[in-house]
Amino acid sequence: MPVGVFIFYNRKTAELLIFFAFYIFFTFRKGFEGSWDGEKAVSYSRTKEKEIKHEKENMKMKTKKILTLVLAAALAVTSLFSLASCGGASEKNITVVVREQGSGTREAFDTNVTDGTHFLEEKVDGKKVYNSTKTAVEQTKTGTVLSKVASDEYAIGYISLGSVNDTVKVLKVNGVLPSEETVLDGTYKIQRPFVVMTKHGITLTERAADFMAYLKSDALKAHAESAGCIYLADPAKRANEGADPIAVTTFTKQATLPAGEKIVIRGSTSMEKLITAAAKGYADLYGVNAADIFDIQLEGSSVGRKAVEDDTTGNTIGLSSAAVKQDNVDSFNACLDAVAVIVNVKNDKVSDLTIHQLYDIFSGKITKFDEVK
Repeated sequence: MPVGVFIFYNRKTAELLIFFAFYIFFTFRKGFEGSWDGEKAVSYSRTKEKEIKHEKENMKMKTKKILTLVLAAALAVTSLFSLASCGGASEKNITVVVREQGSGTREAFDTNVTDGTHFLEEKVDGKKVYNSTKTAVEQTKTGTVLSKVASDEYAIGYISLGSVNDTVKVLKVNGVLPSEETVLDGTYKIQRPFVVMTKHGITLTERAADFMAYLKSDALKAHAESAGCIYLADPAKRANEGADPIAVTTFTKQATLPAGEKIVIRGSTSMEKLITAAAKGYADLYGVNAADIFDIQLEGSSVGRKAVEDDTTGNTIGLSSAAVKQDNVDSFNACLDAVAVIVNVKNDKVSDLTIHQLYDIFSGKITKFDEVK
């Protein structure tokens, strides 16, 4: 019988035994104190009275024995349940928390995590295949991954390094903690670019073009630092491999806010801090509120790419937290970011995992932290 079933039924048995014991106790006590004491001795002979008294004493003794045995059995089963419960706590399965398919964060994680043969995301016959465990809990935003891991002692997940706070614990990967230094020198392997996109061949509105100039300038550096991501100043790294370098420029403010509708921004939730800071910085330059000139809704990198592809007015900017290489999209890499692996702060089972161990956990081969060797 499985341990969980055994514990369940024995707990129910204990409850029934305890109930039965008290039922017997109170039933017979009433009998002893009521009917026997109320008997009219005058209606019996002295011999009969002795027989009744003897029978009464025997019944009391038998009842006490039964009550003692029932209570002892109930206590034993209850103790067994308590011990089994305590002993089984460490055996609880890992809660694997992942982002939804199409998320740039998930793509960056899945395409870097491997067992040496397979990746968590790979292409088979030209189609994407995901090798994550079927029991993984999908979340659609960085914040919900963070809150899920923070509330579940047995959870493991991943988020942007810039979104990490003290409600979770960051793990080393292959002995290396994620940081600006380890991302730039390449020793921390799970990393990705933060990409800004517009539709290829479309003429941007004056306002959207002006904001794009702001994002490509050195003005973005301060916003990147405040958002906890790593500003890219190297022109070669700002472009896709094999493409022309994209230089950092100096932003020149216009005399007045350029004309145009609200700038529509869609894409990665991991880039929320960066784009929110940049939008506010740009709006402050022109003395307006960011909410009056920006429409920012972030629901994932794939949503950002789709919004750019569908742009017909030239006022849409997309954000992706994974590399973008599409002929119908113009893009540049604004920053680098690490994908941090996180667990609950109470988790003392793991502090450093290899890429291979991560694959085994997220694919479901390892189901308990005690199994990590």
